[in-house]
Amino acid sequence: MFKTATCLLLLCLETSALSDGISPTMPELLTTINELKQRVSALEVKNSVGPIAFTAGLRNTLVHVGDHQHIVFDIVRTNIGGAYNPVDGHFIAPVRGAYVFFVMLTNFVDHAASVQLLRNGQFLGHVLADDTGNAFSTSTLAVTAQLEVGDHVWV
Repeated sequence: MFKTATCLLLLCLETSALSDGISPTMPELLTTINELKQRVSALEVKNSVGPIAFTAGLRNTLVHVGDHQHIVFDIVRTNIGGAYNPVDGHFIAPVRGAYVFFVMLTNFVDHAASVQLLRNGQFLGHVLADDTGNAFSTSTLAVTAQLEVGDHVWV
């Protein structure tokens, strides 16, 4: 794919040069080819981020979580690509793209529980595990979000 784009670009350069009455020399064309090869190589390295995924949870039940308190998951089962930071509880997007987040929440018996999923402090979604009497209740939130490099997502 990249070689085709390089050839097309060279044809455009050569055509525009000929239309101006100036024909590029062979050394100029070789220099242009080498510069384009270097640019393609740099882009391939820049875009060579592998898979990104994490699974994290809590060892202990959180009681009396305050408003706007970050939840830092202390059990990190998977952190492929290292994008989840277990120190502050933030996922930091390493590349621009669409990401899917699942948040599962279970309440205490006779208590409701609620959390929000945030991107850079802005609302992405909300999940509620309501008080159902003498039973636990579990709810799940699924969100797909377009993230830019460096965006932070947290619960």
